[in-house]
Amino acid sequence: MEQLVKTMMQLIKNEVCKHPLDDLGQDILSAEFFEKLYHVSKSQDLAHLVGAALVNNGLLPEGEIGKKFEKQMFSAVYRYQRLNYEYMRLCDTLETAKIDYMPLKGSIIREYYPESWMRTSCDIDILVHEEDLDRAVQALCDTLEYRAEGERNYHDISLYSPSGIHLELHFNILEHIEQIDGLLSRVWEFSKPIKGKQYAYRQTNEYLVFHCLAHMSYHFVKGGCGIRPFMDLHLLRTKMGYDEKKVRGFCRECGLERFYDSVLALSQVWFNQEKHSHITANMEEYLLTGGIYGSHQNVITLAQEKKGGRRNYILFRIFMPYRDLKLQYPVLERHKWLLPICHIRRWGRLLFCGRFKKSVKELKITKNVDTEKGRTLNALFKELGF
Repeated sequence: MEQLVKTMMQLIKNEVCKHPLDDLGQDILSAEFFEKLYHVSKSQDLAHLVGAALVNNGLLPEGEIGKKFEKQMFSAVYRYQRLNYEYMRLCDTLETAKIDYMPLKGSIIREYYPESWMRTSCDIDILVHEEDLDRAVQALCDTLEYRAEGERNYHDISLYSPSGIHLELHFNILEHIEQIDGLLSRVWEFSKPIKGKQYAYRQTNEYLVFHCLAHMSYHFVKGGCGIRPFMDLHLLRTKMGYDEKKVRGFCRECGLERFYDSVLALSQVWFNQEKHSHITANMEEYLLTGGIYGSHQNVITLAQEKKGGRRNYILFRIFMPYRDLKLQYPVLERHKWLLPICHIRRWGRLLFCGRFKKSVKELKITKNVDTEKGRTLNALFKELGF
């Protein structure tokens, strides 16, 4: 695995950061190695970058595996074109409706990649003021024929275009983590107008980095965040530039400074060939097993260790804490006395609304948790300040 990860990162650095490609060694470039390289890079949604580097260096293997890499490249370009077309229509509609809005995440970060299609996304994220949310939804539904699906959650509402593009229309960027939500709630204070637009805003450079880190930390504790956020941060650091002291101030305020240091350290391993420490080595293993969206196995393994065993974890999952349950049932904010009723309603949904199989699968995972891995993860999280 070590050689596999090293080769993958060398190829990504070559394609995205334009680092010269070291001699990979013909002895490792076997059909079996390329197969493994494809699967590990695809699990991180990075196979399009690895494939592009292989093509540009004349290393793309012939046969089925080469076609798979090419397919990932074409798919990434196609996804970007669809998303970008819809993104431009969204911005035009919000401008016409005179609604302040702020593009988030990939919509801003991809401008620091050599080519925009290299930074993949599965949806579009845009922030509006909460008081403008209903008006924004109405404008998008009336003008672009978007449709709302699902319930409004604690920070966004999901909308879909007629062609199936997913928009997360945010009215805040909170992560439901107390230590960082205070600063995340002030996002509009740390924004500036986008030139050429009347109602568009973007985060200041330092706040953009902080938001990326805060969102990364949310996914990290939920099972993993993948390699892409590290690549985002590396490009923001080297291509955009920012005031390090201001970013550290944000991190210190939110208890993320140790995590930030460790993220930078692992980025140095991946993008500048620094040597691993025990922290970066454990982070790498955790991230690679979690994939781009995190692993349910990682989440349960860590949670079971923190709760002191399988029995305590199961009780915790049955009797969800008020802080978490009120996200599913916002009425609890005003009427906490409804807590028992909401518990019963949640159990009913788990048993009778298509979630029973998922619950059974979770119970099976709890029986096979690696306790040693749980202790390792718990120690890692303590070192990272979580």
